[in-house]
Order: sequence, then structure tokens, then C-alpha cells
Amino acid sequence: MGPNRIMVFYDGGFFRHGQIYFNYNEGRGWFSLPQLHITLEKYVASKIKTPVEITKVVGAHYYDGRPSTNVADSDSLEKDRKFEMSLISAGVVPHYLALSEKLKGSPPEESYYLMQKGVDVKLALDALDFAHDNRFDVAVLIAGDGDFVPLVRKVTSLGKQVLVAYFEFDSWKDNIGKNHKPCYVSRELIDAATASLNFNQLVKDRDWKSEIRSLFFKPKTSE
Repeated sequence: MGPNRIMVFYDGGFFRHGQIYFNYNEGRGWFSLPQLHITLEKYVASKIKTPVEITKVVGAHYYDGRPSTNVADSDSLEKDRKFEMSLISAGVVPHYLALSEKLKGSPPEESYYLMQKGVDVKLALDALDFAHDNRFDVAVLIAGDGDFVPLVRKVTSLGKQVLVAYFEFDSWKDNIGKNHKPCYVSRELIDAATASLNFNQLVKDRDWKSEIRSLFFKPKTSE
């Protein structure tokens, strides 16, 4: 039995939604990306019945939109840079596309409506290219959008396996009163995949208690 190669594909907007939920609603902290990859290795190995010693993440790619400096404030730019450095430190390749920026309102109340363009397509094209080049055996897709169903079906038709990892929770309100949208996954996407992983269930699974203990971290606050 040869190595079982995993490649992780992050839908950045979806992953960020889950990050915020676990940090602010459940108080667990932020995902440790290196530990997340270790957990994914163990989970994939358990699902497809291969030794964890030969089930390894060989690549990871993160896809998201970015606003221009004319729109983003300095605080957002600093947070974006810190997160980008955490991706790079964890061996995750970031892929950013420009957000569509539409002005709404008028001075001094003007603001921008930001919308992603082409992020899902970029992720899908890269995943297909890597599958055709035989760069992985299992694709882990951290996403929930049904638009990825054709991608999953095509990748599996090429003899690869796909694990859909996702979050699922209702709308919630944080401690400053801000409302946050719910997060759901397409059932068709789950059905198309080889296997699935619900993070909300995993963190409560006693069999994964030791892994979950290391999966999140809380940044040290400066005094």
C-alpha cells in the first residue's frame, strides 16, 4: 500500500465563518492550521481505512477575495496580513482575487458593498488541475456550497476521493449584540462526496477529545 496523499482546499469565506463561530460563540479560540491538518490526516485515515502513518497532507490551498486599500481600513489590513502569515507558516498557499466594490450611500455616510467574484471557479480549476496531474489521492474540501457538486463529481470520476469538511449552525448573536448569519451545507454536496466531516459534531465527539484539545488556540493578549 502506497502513501495516501491529501490536498486541502479552503473556501476562505466559508472557513472564516466557522472560525468566527467557534471563537466568539463557543469560546474555543481560533483553529490551529497545523493541528487541523493533523486532525484531517487522522480522520481521513479512519474513513478510508489506511494507516495514519502514510496518510499525509501534501498540499493546502486557501481561496478568498480581497478588498483594495481604498476600501479596507488599517485594522482590517493588519488582520489580513497576520492571517496570511499564519497560512504561509502552516504551509497553506493563499490565493486572493479582487472583490467587486460597489459604492453605496453618499458622503459622509458612504460605504462599499463588497462581493466575491471568481473565487469558487479558481478553487475548482486548481483542484481539477491537481487531480489530472495526480497530485493527490484525497481532496479535502472545506466548503458547503452546492456549486461545488460538479467539481466533486468530476474529481471522483478521475479515481480520487473527496472529503467535504463543513460547519453547520443557526444564526447567533455575539456579546456586543452583532447578529451573525447561519451556516449550512448542501446535502447534495455531502451525497456527492466520498465522506464528510461535520466540525460541530467532531468537537463534541469523545473519541476525538485529545485532538480537539489541540485544535484551537487563543492568542496571548498584550498587557
